[in-house]
Amino acid sequence: MDDFDDDEWAEMQEMYINHTFKELTSIKENINSATFDSLRTFGHNIKGSGGMYGFNEITEMGATIESAAKDENMDQIKSNFDKLETFLKSKL
Repeated sequence: MDDFDDDEWAEMQEMYINHTFKELTSIKENINSATFDSLRTFGHNIKGSGGMYGFNEITEMGATIESAAKDENMDQIKSNFDKLETFLKSKL
C-alpha cells in the first residue's frame, strides 16, 4: 500500500493474521453449534479482506468456504479451515 511505509504495512498484515487466526480458532472450537450462515459470512469476510492485506491465498480459501457453506458441505468447510489454519500459522 502506498500510504504506509514497509514497517507499518508489515504491522497491519500481522494484526490481520492474528485477528483472523483468533476468529478461526473460535469458530473451530464451536463448529458443532455454528450455523451455515455464520460460516458463509466468515468465508465471505475473509474473501473480501484477504486480498486487501496482500494475502490472495486467504481470499481464495474464503471463497471456497463461502461456497461450501452455501452448499451446506461441512466436510469441505472443515478441510478449508485446516488449510487456512496451516497458512495462518505459517505467517505468525
